[in-house]
Order: sequence, then structure tokens, then C-alpha cells
Amino acid sequence: MYKRFAIFSALFGLGFISIATQIYLLREFLYVFQGNELVFGVVLANWMLISGFGAFIGRFGQQMKDRESYFLFLMLLLAVIPVLTIVKLDVWRSVVFPTGSMVGLREIFYSSLLLQTPVCFLSGFLFTALTAILPKKNGQNPLGGAYAMESLGSLIAGGLINFVFLWIIGSFPAMNIISAVFLGCVILYAFSQPLLFPKIMTPLIAGGVLFGLYSISFSSFSLSLLFEDQEVVVDRETPYGRVIVTEQSGQHNVYENGVLLFSSGNVIRDEESVHFAMVQHPNPKRVLLVSGGLSGAIPEILKYKPDRVDYVELNRALMAITSDLGGRIADSAVSYITDDARRYIVHCDKIYDVVLINLPEPSTLQLNRYYTDEFFDALKYRMDSGAILSLSMPTGSDYVSPEAGKLNSCVYNTLKNHFSHVAILPSSKNYFLASDDSLSLAIPSMIIRRGIQTDYVNPYYFDEELLQDRSRFVMGKLSQESSINYDFHPVAYFYQQAYWLSYFRQNYTLVGGMILMVIVFSFLAIDRVNAGVFAAGFTASSTEIILLMGFQIIFGYVYQALGVLIMVFMLGLALGAASRKILFKSIRPRSYLLLQLLMAVVAILVLLFISLVPFLELPDAVVFSAFLFFVLGISFLTGLIFSYAALLSKGGIDKVAASNYAVDLYGAALGALLTTVILLPLLGIKMTLVMLALLNTVTAVWFFVTGRSR
Repeated sequence: MYKRFAIFSALFGLGFISIATQIYLLREFLYVFQGNELVFGVVLANWMLISGFGAFIGRFGQQMKDRESYFLFLMLLLAVIPVLTIVKLDVWRSVVFPTGSMVGLREIFYSSLLLQTPVCFLSGFLFTALTAILPKKNGQNPLGGAYAMESLGSLIAGGLINFVFLWIIGSFPAMNIISAVFLGCVILYAFSQPLLFPKIMTPLIAGGVLFGLYSISFSSFSLSLLFEDQEVVVDRETPYGRVIVTEQSGQHNVYENGVLLFSSGNVIRDEESVHFAMVQHPNPKRVLLVSGGLSGAIPEILKYKPDRVDYVELNRALMAITSDLGGRIADSAVSYITDDARRYIVHCDKIYDVVLINLPEPSTLQLNRYYTDEFFDALKYRMDSGAILSLSMPTGSDYVSPEAGKLNSCVYNTLKNHFSHVAILPSSKNYFLASDDSLSLAIPSMIIRRGIQTDYVNPYYFDEELLQDRSRFVMGKLSQESSINYDFHPVAYFYQQAYWLSYFRQNYTLVGGMILMVIVFSFLAIDRVNAGVFAAGFTASSTEIILLMGFQIIFGYVYQALGVLIMVFMLGLALGAASRKILFKSIRPRSYLLLQLLMAVVAILVLLFISLVPFLELPDAVVFSAFLFFVLGISFLTGLIFSYAALLSKGGIDKVAASNYAVDLYGAALGALLTTVILLPLLGIKMTLVMLALLNTVTAVWFFVTGRSR
């Protein structure tokens, strides 16, 4: 009895440390490589592909001599590897790629494949190996219970990280705690061994591992590599990402998730982002500033003597940090608001004369929300007649590449849907001005007439005729046929990805070939039963990404709620795998067929929900509950299908565990990768959901037809 408990404890610990490592390693990859959802999809896909390979190899663990002692050694090794992998990533970034260089998708693919292999291979291998030695209860296959226990460990780790660790401690201290919990599970497993030696040595080794983890300052070493010749003033983990402030020669540089948000003393950027728009309005008394106010934009706005400046910033910690460094302006006209800017605009009752969107280009789905048709429509209700809107995109004043042309055209055409006049001023960025009143490009002359004191935005820095010529050049490269950017069809985000990838001019044939090989291998390796597992894993990861996108679009970047969604997903997997015995007293192929068709039905229901929710004025609590319902439903079905497939599959526990778990991970990996890289850019959210429904329908038909032919 204790043997079974000990193995279940080890499986719980395996899920606990695996999901924790995945969360922090993904955050670190996004931070180190300044990534977005595309990088996220690639890294996550590699994680699951390697884990699937490890699970497949794990079936051969039964052939090892003294196998349980060997498994014990691997678990002790797994307790150390996650922390070392994060350090190794920082060393890799600083040694292989020169400081300041851009890293392409191909390099990220290879880097994540190489760096994640030790921890992913071990976690996959140990799941199969431990499941194979799990004693049967009443002669039944224990794979479903093992899957449920691992999912439970993932659920609890996800809850701790999202609701505790991300708020109070950094990644390395958190990983030390995670390792300590996992080592406790390993010790429980060690005491199930018949020999006395592992019972004595395992606690001693675990103590030594923890002493080493807590004695070495991994964080300081990592930062010294990433920020060479800079003094790190602030290093803080926040629910929205990692914020680091460095100081060099008197200049402060503020980074969020590895992206340089701003540097102190950048007068040119501050003046351009403010005066191009402010000078257009004859009397700008009410100003809304979305992000960027802590770098020096607010003093430039105050030169126009407005009655009210509302500055909205999402990350409370970012605002507090920069305020401590002297970035907060003490003026009665300035209000500092910590909120998601889009939700603030929708729910506030204020009207503005000038709206300044000082956000980066739509390089992530979160940022894309501020460049969509729906956002401009909501913003228009908060703007007075003749109000001015300003936002910026990457510059291309001397050369406009095809990718940059599509991106700028998309944003321009989306703005034209709501404003009579849209102008582009090329400078350090392409500044888009939009209004229902006429706009002037004679910026330097207007600055002089208004008597505004500036260092750069004036006739001594800008040649007025040259500015107008460059504007006409960029406007002439725009295409009226470019698509409109919508919330649930984010073409601007995809154009931005194409623009980013165009910097590298790399041949992605090898990466594409590897993906194709995995797809072919998956379909050749799976049978009629595992085809349903593959489709379920693919659908679950794809639908989770789509639901997270939808939640982000509707509610904003509410990280606590997103953590709830991820926890609910893990809860659904655990409940689905554990409830098979309750829902199905006997094992019949017809029931498995029904489960596959239900996956297709849920995909269609998600499609209907996403299509209708923008038009239904439902309370936030109802919409939020609907998101939870769909996340729970899709994950519950996935866990149930996995557990049911284990009983329909033929072979020993080791073979079934290896093949089913590997196929599940392969499906999830391809779902995460293909959805972010191919399906969403080409098909959009709605058609992707239709494709997911078709995938599950096809696998169900295959299962039915091949079953009848036997």
C-alpha cells in the first residue's frame, strides 16, 4: 500500500516541478529573447516534443537493472536541473549572441530545443517509468490515476506561482522552494525502497542540494551576464513580467520582460510623442496618456497648461519603481491611474481633447488590442469633436519594406474607419495622427506660434518641407486594400511578426522540415485509439491559447484571472482523468467515439461564444464564468479521453503509458506551435476553431470505420 502511495507522491512531485519549471523557463525565454506569443509557441512546442520523446523512451526503463535506484537518482538530478537551466539560458544568451544583437526565430528554436532537453526529457521519461511500476489496484490499468496525480501537482504548483510567488519573490528563490517540495516527494519515494542505503542517502543528498541552491546567488550571476557594465538598481518580479532598472553613466534604463521601455534623458522621443499631436489642438485641456509617462512625456504635456492629465499604466510595480527613481511628477493636474487602459477607456465617463498612445507596436496580442477597429470605436466615444489621437509604429521614412508597408497600411486603414483625417509623420518613429478635424504637418511653425519651448521639435531641428516630403513618401506606400485589424482577427499582429522576421532573411526550411517530420511521425506511430488522444491534445492546447487570447481582449491583462484560467485547465485534466470510473462503469468503444465528437462540439461552442460575446451586453461575471466553463470543459474532456484510451489500448502498462503520454504531448505541442505560427495568421480565430472541430470529427470517423472493419 505504501509503495503505491510513494509512487503517486513522486508523480505529484513530478507534475509540481515540471509545470513550475515550464512557467519560469517560458518567462525567462520571453525575457532574455524579448519574445512574444510566437516565441512562446515555439518554446512551448519544443518543451512538449522533448517531453513526449522522453515519455516514449521511458518504456525501456523497465529493462534496467536495479531500475528503481536509477529512477531515484534521476529524480534527485531533476531537482537541480531546472535552476541550472535558467542560469544556462542566461549564459547562452550572453556568450553565443553578442550584447545588443537581435535573435531570430531559428536561433530561438535551436536554443530552446538544446537548453530544455535535460529537464523535459527527464520529466517525460520519469512519468512513463514511474507509471509502469505503479501497482495495479483491482487489476485495472493505473495510467489514468497517474495522469490525474501529475495534473494535480501541476495544479497546485500553478496556484502557488500565480497567486503567491509572482507577487512576492523572484524566479530563483521560487525555484528553490519548488525544488524543496519536489525533494520531499523524492524522500517519500526513497522510503518505499527495500534497501536501507537509499533511505539514508536520499535525505542527505537532498539536504546538500538545498544547501547549494540556497547558498549560491544565481540571480546576481545571471544579471551580471545580461547587463554587462551596467549597475542593476532594481530587479523585481511582478505578475506582469520582470522589471529591471539599470544605471549607466547617470542614465536609468527601464526594462520590462527584457524590452527596453525607456531611458531617462531621451528628450527627442518625449517631445515627438507629445508635441506632434498636442500642437494640433487649439486648446488641449483634457489629455489622456496611455503608458510612457514616466520617461519624461508628462512635463512636455504640462507646457500646454491642461486642466487634467490622466496617465494610465497597467503595471503598478513599474509605476512605483520609476516614482522612487524620481520619474513621478507632483502636479495637481496629473492623475496616476493603475489599470488596463482599454478597460479604463470603456468604463470611464470622461471626454478628452488629446489621446496619446505611447505603447510599442503590436508585437504581442496584448499590445495589438490598442490597434484594433473595436478599440478605436470605443476610444471615439471618449474623444471630443475635433480631438486628436496619436500613436506610433516602426519608422520607414527612407525605405518602406513590403512587410512594413502592410503593417502601416493595416493601422492606417483601421484608423480611417473611424476618423476623417489620418496623417503620418515620419521621424524617429512613424507617428500616426487621427482626427475628424484637419491636420497640419507644419509642426515647427506651429510650435513657434504657440510659444512652446522645445529642444528638438522646432525649426532648428526639423526641416518643415523635408518632413512633409517624407510624409508624402510614406503615405504613398500605403495600400488601400490592406485588411482591417480586428480583435479576433489580429492581422496587425501578424504583419508585425512578418516585419520582425524580415530582419533576418533566414531560411526556415529546416525548422519547417522538423515540424513536418514530427507530424508524419505522430500519424505513423498512432493507432485508431491514440488518434483521439492526439486530436484531444492538439485541440486542448489550441483552444486554451484562443480562450486566453479572447479573455485578454475582453478583460485586459488581468494576470490573477489568467492564473485562474490556467489552474482551471489543470484541474479539468485531473478531474477528467480521475472521473472515468464514475462516468463509465464499463468500457465500450461507442463511449470513446462519443467523447471525440464532444471535443468537436465544444470547439463549435467556443466559436459561437467568441462570435456572440462582443454583441451581447453581459455582466463581466457571466462572461468570466463562461470562460472558466469552456476551459474546464475542454480540459476535462482531454483528461477523460486520455484515461479512456489507456483502457482501450493494447499492451503492457509501460508501452501504453509511453505511447499515450507521448502522443498526448505531441498533439499539444503541434497545437501550440501551429496555432500561433500558421493557423491563426492564415485562418483567424473562428476558422481555426472550425478546423479543430473537423480534426476531432475526422479522428472519430476513423475510429468508427476501422472498428467496424475488424
